[in-house]
Amino acid sequence: MKIKNILLCGGIILMAALCVGKTDSVKAAVVVEASGVDDTANIQQELDTMGVAILKKGSTYRLNKSIILRDNMTIKAEGATIICERPIAYNIPETTNYSALSNVTIIGGTWKSEYSGYTGSSFKFTHASNITLKNMKIRAANAVGHSLEFVACRNVTIIKCDIACIGESDSKTEEAVQLDIASSVTAPYLKSVPFRTDLTEELWNHAGCRNVTIKDCKITGNRGVVANYTAKDGNSVETIHDNIVLKNNEITGLKGEGVVLFNTKNASVVNNKIKSLRKGKADAYTVGLHVANFSKNKDMNNSVITLSRNTVYGGRQAIMFYSHSGVKYGVVTISGNKLFCKAGKKNAVYANHKSANLLTVSSNTAKTYKDK
Repeated sequence: MKIKNILLCGGIILMAALCVGKTDSVKAAVVVEASGVDDTANIQQELDTMGVAILKKGSTYRLNKSIILRDNMTIKAEGATIICERPIAYNIPETTNYSALSNVTIIGGTWKSEYSGYTGSSFKFTHASNITLKNMKIRAANAVGHSLEFVACRNVTIIKCDIACIGESDSKTEEAVQLDIASSVTAPYLKSVPFRTDLTEELWNHAGCRNVTIKDCKITGNRGVVANYTAKDGNSVETIHDNIVLKNNEITGLKGEGVVLFNTKNASVVNNKIKSLRKGKADAYTVGLHVANFSKNKDMNNSVITLSRNTVYGGRQAIMFYSHSGVKYGVVTISGNKLFCKAGKKNAVYANHKSANLLTVSSNTAKTYKDK
């Protein structure tokens, strides 16, 4: 018994010694100090070595190059200001199936341009999964660009962010937050350096976005939030997005719709304030909340679309729901919304019953309003 106790105590002491040694050898993440010149390399080094870059509250950082995102990276930027006139951060995909990048988190920070904004995408994620953006203020992209672009991404959470374009543009089709498919039309950047041009065709696999939640955000762009499609690259029109959740947001389109959900199988749009500020009432870009299907993918028959308790301002319609392909949605509910429509109360909702297996339109209120 004594020998057993001695061995046990010895083992505990050895384990404790090993743990102490391990703790001493692990380097803790440190705050990246702002240099006042170009902080890209220092931030990138911390991300590459530690997986975490902590920016100092009250400091201003300048990025003369882009941050390259890799798996398991976190940027903590609460209270910091980051100035950049180019793409701020992106990943270089080498695989598909949502596996090119995973587990990236960005928390806080005011990310901005000092001039008229970058004319591409400020933050771009491609074939990625498990992306979290929280408490960010973004004023970096011009109105012809995108503040956030997600191409073939899954499990994305955007929460409590304040996102707006800067500069001027008459474009009706550029959105602050873009959810897109991986195709030659919607992701042309994949054929150019620094991306893997030897993998371009493989990366254009026509995958869409899945499991995207945008909550408690304020978003403004020439369009606000768009789940996009294209019919100009083979069978890409058949690609569908799935499970898009918009809740408790304020979303505004300056030149087009506030929210667009094209080819989206399942979606929940609840308790948002959505506006199209486009002048007039003649075209679809004046619609506040635009839901439409162009795909013949039969999976749409099982879709569930919920548009409820929103306040929506639009021109031709406040809410438009329609399947252009003839393939029906599954269960669609449009209820409890407060609608304001320049074309009149009777036009506040356009919902085609032939576009769904079960369509419920109920308890919505409608008023007419005019351009200011």
